[in-house]
Amino acid sequence: MPRAEHEAAASAPWLNGAQPEAAAAPIERLPGLVYAFEQFALNIPEAILSLHRLAGAPALEETRATSLFEAIGQRQNHIAAVLRSEAADGRILLIFDAKIADILAAAIFGDESALVAERPPRPLTNIELQIVSELAKRLTGALEAAFAPVAPLELRFERLTTLVDLHALGRRDGPAVEAELTLETPAGPSLLAVLAPHTLLVPLRKKLAVDPTAEPGPGDPRWARQLEAGLTRAKVGVSAVLDQVPMTLAEIAGLAVGQVLTLQGTGMGKVRLECEGREMFWCRLGQADGRYSLEVEEAIEPEDNSLESALSH
Repeated sequence: MPRAEHEAAASAPWLNGAQPEAAAAPIERLPGLVYAFEQFALNIPEAILSLHRLAGAPALEETRATSLFEAIGQRQNHIAAVLRSEAADGRILLIFDAKIADILAAAIFGDESALVAERPPRPLTNIELQIVSELAKRLTGALEAAFAPVAPLELRFERLTTLVDLHALGRRDGPAVEAELTLETPAGPSLLAVLAPHTLLVPLRKKLAVDPTAEPGPGDPRWARQLEAGLTRAKVGVSAVLDQVPMTLAEIAGLAVGQVLTLQGTGMGKVRLECEGREMFWCRLGQADGRYSLEVEEAIEPEDNSLESALSH
């Protein structure tokens, strides 16, 4: 297959061909992406706890813009996990430390002999492949959870691969974002890199441009004034309550025109002003121009909700 066709085939299907909007965005314009990588670092200890316990908190060393050629070229022959994103229709690489198999063996089984001597890269044994695969699956879950509140990726672990193909994620000159982390294992520090091609980030750019940690901005003042004006013009009912008399159903049924009810309060003239059932003011009953009137005297405190407490003052 010609190289150009190979590059196009490895890219996200919807991005075959030139896409001007796929130009790399500066990292500082994608605070949601940095936040997701920070959350990934925080999620790792719990995600891999049942596999092995870290000796310290993972550290996100750097999130930087790069290219697939540079990032993969620097890690030739490293073991990487290929993660498929169903939501973004693309793939991400989790690139492990060059000594990942030896580090895991030392961390899980306490066998540190493999860490002493330098040795050339070698194919992993079946047991080592199973252990690294299990680690990759757990890290996939941690990465998916980290992106979920920002821009869900729906990640699933596909396979392990040895990095020998510079076109593993698409065009070799394609822009990408790389996050480098250090995991403090019982056997020493282990490096981990997350490599995401920009073709995968393009559909998520608007979501990643939002800073989840930013304080909410001020509201629209024009909308606030309209809301205030609408509320102040709303009509509500106001009631004046002179007293409350407990009665039985039989007594209520026996009420007749002209019957006189005796009020229980001793301070005649005190009236409680209510709005929609909420007690607001104590008023004094009076007359003006042949009409009954209320003179507002004092506000009712929240705990002062009985007529007797007001009349006892």
